[in-house]
Amino acid sequence: MNIRRQLLPALLASALAVSLAPSAPAFDATDRLTAVAHVYSLGVGEVRCPAPTDWDGDFASSFSSAYTNLRDDYTVLGPAVCAGALGVGAAEVPAWQQALGALVLTHEAFHLRHWRHRAKEGKVECQALVHFREAARLLGATPAQADDLYPYALALHAYKVRLFPQYRDPKCVIPPWSPPLEGA
Repeated sequence: MNIRRQLLPALLASALAVSLAPSAPAFDATDRLTAVAHVYSLGVGEVRCPAPTDWDGDFASSFSSAYTNLRDDYTVLGPAVCAGALGVGAAEVPAWQQALGALVLTHEAFHLRHWRHRAKEGKVECQALVHFREAARLLGATPAQADDLYPYALALHAYKVRLFPQYRDPKCVIPPWSPPLEGA
């Protein structure tokens, strides 16, 4: 099944209904996302956030929410993903979209990293989940907000694995989530 048909129409509709990206110029925004990605890619590559019309004209927009060019070391995030990543920690951005942005950005950053598993979706997805809360904090979430976003990331991962089993790494130890304790 096509993940875009399953998940992205709702994401894109929400992203278009509300202005989710900060008012910073696109260049500043992609520099910010590239800086976060560099933490996980070990300084390799760049992140690109195309305008919605440019994304719609991109070959990958019909079957993906983001992709990484392994040969030329760049990542392209769809508009809903960019808006989510740039809106991490912002009350006006839906939590599921913040989690999507943080998870996909981190996932693609591990594709940029020059390591032996960079082309293995399961290994890359595992690392994105392991580092999710830290990435959310780097993108602007408080520790409590990062913890609150983590269940959304787990749900997005479970959905993705159900549709595309190659995103599952049987050896991955996914950090557990537990509900917050009252008064803690």
